[in-house]
Amino acid sequence: MSATSAMAGSHGKPKQAMFNTKAEAEAAAPGFGCKGAHQMGEMWMVCDKHGEMDHKGSH
Repeated sequence: MSATSAMAGSHGKPKQAMFNTKAEAEAAAPGFGCKGAHQMGEMWMVCDKHGEMDHKGSH
C-alpha cells in the first residue's frame, strides 16, 4: 500500500497531507482530525506531531 492510498479520503480519493508551506498544512490539519503542522525536510505535513493523524475510514 502506498503512502497516498493510506491517506485516502472517504470517497477513495487521496487526501493531501504534505504541503509547501506551514500555513497550507495547518489549514488542512482539521480534515485529518488534528491541528498544527510539522516540517519534514523541505515540506510541511499536517498535525503538530507525526502520527497524530486520524486514520478512521482511510483503510
